[in-house]
Amino acid sequence: MAKPVISVPLTADAVTPPAFEYGEDYAFYDARTQRPPDYYQKILATATKTIQIWETHSKPEEDWKVFSEVTCPQIDITILTICDKDLNDEAAVRLLANNIVNNLNNAVKTCVLTIFAFRRFCIYDDLMWHDRFLVIDDTDYYLVGPSMNNQVGSDTSFGIHYLSKKTDRDLLKKKLDSFFPLTGNASLRFKVTKKRP
Repeated sequence: MAKPVISVPLTADAVTPPAFEYGEDYAFYDARTQRPPDYYQKILATATKTIQIWETHSKPEEDWKVFSEVTCPQIDITILTICDKDLNDEAAVRLLANNIVNNLNNAVKTCVLTIFAFRRFCIYDDLMWHDRFLVIDDTDYYLVGPSMNNQVGSDTSFGIHYLSKKTDRDLLKKKLDSFFPLTGNASLRFKVTKKRP
């Protein structure tokens, strides 16, 4: 599994600490650098066909920004998220979908975005997940620290872990697949689909 290639820092970056420090399978964002985090966007930019995001907290006015570097001409994006104070009804889910598709890079000619936003009571019925996950092209799996809005500006430090071992990827895929049937139950969620063109 190929992780996103991180380019050698520019000369200007050499005198300023990079926002992320990279290990073998783990990247750590140090908020003390006061530089905007960018690794999540770089991961999204590696997608060649699909992006799947499992999110616990979404902000319609901000989350679209993480897609700024996606340039794949044809992409399918699926987001599973949970309704809360910022994403509390179907109108807010539609706003999020519109903001994402309308602000995609012009290089993206065709996009199908589907958002499943689970109703808040699902949290209290123990139907939901806690951690955040990112799956690129159905092959690269990541455990992600903060929500999407924090991936473009965060006051706190966090990490992103790439699952390089097959057993770990298989385990996560199996677990995510076990949650996915919940998306078929209209009483549990809002579903919004937005397309480009």
